[in-house]
Amino acid sequence: MRFFLIPILLMFASPIFADVMRVTILGSGTPRPDINRFSQSILVEAGDEKLLFDAGRGATIRLSQAGINIKDINKVFLTHLHSDHTLGLSDLIMTGWIYQRSQDFQIFGPAGTKDFVKNIKLAFFEDIKIRTVAPENHTLEGLSTPTAEIEEGLVYKKNGVEVIAFRVDHGGGVEHAFGYKIIYNKKVVVISGDTNYSDNLIKYAKNCDLLIHEIADAPLKVINNNARVQGLMNYHTTPSEMAKVINAVNPKFTILTHILALGGISISEIHNKVLSSVNKDYQVEMAYDLMAIDVKENIQTYSVDYSNEK
Repeated sequence: MRFFLIPILLMFASPIFADVMRVTILGSGTPRPDINRFSQSILVEAGDEKLLFDAGRGATIRLSQAGINIKDINKVFLTHLHSDHTLGLSDLIMTGWIYQRSQDFQIFGPAGTKDFVKNIKLAFFEDIKIRTVAPENHTLEGLSTPTAEIEEGLVYKKNGVEVIAFRVDHGGGVEHAFGYKIIYNKKVVVISGDTNYSDNLIKYAKNCDLLIHEIADAPLKVINNNARVQGLMNYHTTPSEMAKVINAVNPKFTILTHILALGGISISEIHNKVLSSVNKDYQVEMAYDLMAIDVKENIQTYSVDYSNEK
């Protein structure tokens, strides 16, 4: 009975939620292979727009679990070119094409993105050659990948949605790293990408409705005794730095993602460190895969894992 009621409920709900921006955390993890935390990818749905920010490992699988048809994803914004933010891009390009994507697959990213996308398609040359002849006879239309290498500022505007890129300081040898500010129906979502404490992010994120920010931590003894861990903390954002960001930005709601928990520290410990350091009762939650957030006056989070629905 529930299965038959879903379309009816959605029919009546659609006008109500048409102007609500929904964010889905497809991947909340790091380069570590983890069945529960795929690497970075965030879907933003605003009106008729479906915008993907980063395409880490397993993005297509999480989209399927969330009930999103892969061929409907045709815009991707990359924060930077680290593998944990881009491993799923080839899957989206190729599988979306096989699933009859009928429009350009637009890609926005930092310097180097054009060569990156070109090399993906070169790597799949044999597959493309086979699939464009009988019996599959795919056309090349859905394999078109216009790619823009971005600078700071407005990078996309359509159907009432604006996407603004801003520079962040990832460190670790990454010269070009960006965060994104998404504006729709007077609501603002900010995605940090990978960064350490960033004054420029604070400038762009001030008073946003939803701040999605990376986080990293390890026990102090581990940081002090391990140069590699110390280095990782230096180009990610620690709980004390995160609290400073929240205090300065004053977001309505904060989601912490790209959760880099080293040296045996727990996710709840990281969460508590942040909460204990902010200067008022901010709403802060730790991301999990297939967490959805409705960006409205009363922000809510819930799971959109429909993979077990019968």
